[in-house]
Parts: sequence; C-alpha cells; structure tokens
Amino acid sequence: MTRLTLGADDYLAKPFHFPELVLRVRALARRRPSAGGRMLRAAGLELDPVRRTATRDGRPLELSVKEFGVLEGLLRAGPAPISTERLLEEVWDENADPFTNTVTVTIGRLRRKLGDPPLIVTTPGVGYRIATAAGRK
Repeated sequence: MTRLTLGADDYLAKPFHFPELVLRVRALARRRPSAGGRMLRAAGLELDPVRRTATRDGRPLELSVKEFGVLEGLLRAGPAPISTERLLEEVWDENADPFTNTVTVTIGRLRRKLGDPPLIVTTPGVGYRIATAAGRK
C-alpha cells in the first residue's frame, strides 16, 4: 500500500535528488492553512485550538493543559465516542499508565468546569462523547 493511500499528501521515494527535496519543502511551506473550520463547536461550547481558548455560552473557561486536550479530543471525535485509551494516547505521553484513572479524574474536573446542563456523556465500556445538544443524550 502506498503512503499516499494511507493519508500522506506528498511522498518522495529514495533515492532522491536533494534539489527536488528542497523544492518540495518550499512548495509545502507555501501552502496556506484553510481559513475556516479552526473553531470547534458543540452545544454552546467553543474551543479555539490555535489560541488555546474555550468558552461555554460565551463564558470563558479556565482549563488546565490536560483538560483542554481532553475537551479538544472529545470535540474532534464529534458525536462519536472516544475511548479512555485513545484520550490517554492523545493527551498524555507514551509513558502514561494505561491502568490509571487519570482520564476519569480529568473528565470529572472538566464536567464541573463546564457546568449544567452536562455536555460530556459516558458510554459504559466505550468511552466519552460530547452531547449533540446541551442536556440531551
């Protein structure tokens, strides 16, 4: 299977000529990030990954780095649930203990900071997800 079918958008096979590598790097640097879609939104919650800010119904949220990472992971997963293991992989480093309750504790703190109605839904045996609408499961 080629790298391009696995999600890469550019690939340079070996052996390669150094000038070609330089030209490809310059071409990639000229690409402009998409203008829209930077903000992640769901049920009155807005998260800006670039500015590292989050609000709920216009009220700013004071989140720790891990809480922000968990919330970003939940929002990026969309309405689909995300497992504790995947959150642990995405937000913590590779040395994190897979048997720890760190994710559960962080979710609890995040729920308190987000307030009512609850936005984070637990699906037993599957993981967590953001409610599609505030107060609805």
